[in-house]
Amino acid sequence: MSVGFSFPAIHSFPPFYTQQPTAETWTRQRAQWISLILGYCAFHRLFLVDLNELSKSPLFTNTGISRSLNRKAIDALFEEIVANGNGEWEDKKVKGRVFVWWKRPDEWASLIYAWASDNGQKICTVYEIVEGDATEGQEFHGLNIDAVKRVLEVLVRQGKGQLFFGSSDSDMGIKFA
Repeated sequence: MSVGFSFPAIHSFPPFYTQQPTAETWTRQRAQWISLILGYCAFHRLFLVDLNELSKSPLFTNTGISRSLNRKAIDALFEEIVANGNGEWEDKKVKGRVFVWWKRPDEWASLIYAWASDNGQKICTVYEIVEGDATEGQEFHGLNIDAVKRVLEVLVRQGKGQLFFGSSDSDMGIKFA
């Protein structure tokens, strides 16, 4: 899954995989990990990640140096990602899957609204936004359906649209204001 992604040099530094005991060093280390996580998710267009699966990925396991970041540290990183607004737990009670906002929901909302305004779109379903021919080449094309639903709620809160509901998630949509 890391094909084409360039890991920074720190990813091959064995101590990077051990939580450092000094608070200042651990703070810098967390910032590097978070930057790496967001970059990795953006490159691979990962919107909703399962922490059990991701913890076994090349992101957190470097077989070349026989190092892996432990799950406790991974959980702490994702707690911080959520606290910083770059993530949202799919289920706050279970905390096993996270929406990773390498672009925050308001940024995605702005992109969708700008596209709709520029193209005279008044009403769109989630399917049309995510998979439609008209959005081919747009950065939000292919966005996870559950993520798009959360993004559309941002537009509603901003007064830029009204949601409508169909028989399925992909039939749900927005009427732009």
